[in-house]
Amino acid sequence: MSIFGKSKNKRYLPIDYHQKKLENPFFKGKDKIILLTGLKAKIIIVAVVLFLVFIFWFLYLSSFWTIKEVSATGLDQITNDEIRNLVAEQISAKNFNFLPQKNLLFFREEKFRETLKKKYRFQKVVIQKKWPNKLFIKITEKPLACVWIENEKYFYADIDGYVVQEINPLDLKDKKYPLISNESGKKISNSKIQTDPAYLLIVPQLYEKVAASMPEIIIDRFIIDDEIDTIKIQTPEGLKISFDIKGDLDKQVDRLYILKTQKLKDDFAGKKKIDLRFGDKIYYQ
Repeated sequence: MSIFGKSKNKRYLPIDYHQKKLENPFFKGKDKIILLTGLKAKIIIVAVVLFLVFIFWFLYLSSFWTIKEVSATGLDQITNDEIRNLVAEQISAKNFNFLPQKNLLFFREEKFRETLKKKYRFQKVVIQKKWPNKLFIKITEKPLACVWIENEKYFYADIDGYVVQEINPLDLKDKKYPLISNESGKKISNSKIQTDPAYLLIVPQLYEKVAASMPEIIIDRFIIDDEIDTIKIQTPEGLKISFDIKGDLDKQVDRLYILKTQKLKDDFAGKKKIDLRFGDKIYYQ
């Protein structure tokens, strides 16, 4: 008898652990390794290699992606051919980039946009890739203000006072934009017109006012020289009419109208100079 109470005799049977399959849960079994051998393995390897070769050929060497059409819209100041030539230059340029630029997949839009930015002053450029081989370029040009003449060269100039590009004067068949001849000492620098921007604002206003009241006066060009705050109109006959850009343009145009219609009349066309810058006093020669 034990101190905790009566004890009962129990019989324990021996357990044979050799017949049990025991596994340690903390150790994973070895993964099965499948080895490809023989003809099946060779077929799979060849198929993979051929697939990779095909992908390389299709993406890099196939003419399927070669740019075949370049279209530019929104152009007025330059031609489509100029844009196409710039695309062709980028495609044919030799550089350290191993990706073929003639391939539409790898044509670098940002690089081409930078090329246009250096050469022109477009307001906006949108480049679209039309798969598989077409490149569309949509351009928004800055509004032009005039044709700027300097050192016997002709340029389109925008409303911000930058020359856009040089042009052939023989191409100016119509007077779509007023001609401004710069005879001052301030010349173009870094594509920027160096004269007072107020002149570019005055020109269209003055042109409109003279055309409205005296359409018979043909304006050949406007002249800017070193005379302060002065802009001149020149007619095909050589008459130069001086205006004060800081004065009241309406009053100056009215005085010109009175001089032409009431005082000079038929003699107006024979004059060489008319100066309207001194209030009611008009000087002419």
